[in-house]
Amino acid sequence: MSLTHAVLALLAERRGYGYELVHRFEERIGPAWRLNPSAVYPALDQLERSGHVASAPRHSGTHRSPRIVYTATPAGLVALDAWLGATAARPEPVRAELHLRLAFAQRRHRAALTARLASHAHQCEELLAHYPRAADRQDPAGTAALLDAAILARLRGELAWLTAARATLAHGLSA
Repeated sequence: MSLTHAVLALLAERRGYGYELVHRFEERIGPAWRLNPSAVYPALDQLERSGHVASAPRHSGTHRSPRIVYTATPAGLVALDAWLGATAARPEPVRAELHLRLAFAQRRHRAALTARLASHAHQCEELLAHYPRAADRQDPAGTAALLDAAILARLRGELAWLTAARATLAHGLSA
């Protein structure tokens, strides 16, 4: 997913400032996507440089310095429509840190790797406990249930793989 396009989509709905956009993103996507707030500002800078958003300071009585408020431009709306309307997309590559650990682990790392897999499984189970939640959030396109179904399928698949991986490592530890 393109974070830049997601930020642009939020601004197409209504203007906002960085921290507010993080909050709106989290409301829309849910806990399965952990957005680092510091990632929003480079996306906003990129969108502004490309002419897809405009910024303006907004003074408030509660803040000493003005907040920078961003608004989608007409060019940004065209770019967003093009992104949302694109029909050809490749699957995203698997690029999780856990997979890198598996690729480079040595036999001496199996115990730590097994513990990491168990921790990851626990985190996936915690995320599963938060879904489905489509009724709890804004859903302008009526697709929140589809998003929840995709997240549920991915988490269940990850848990199935983790179970198999832990069993394989446990067998290797006992051999």
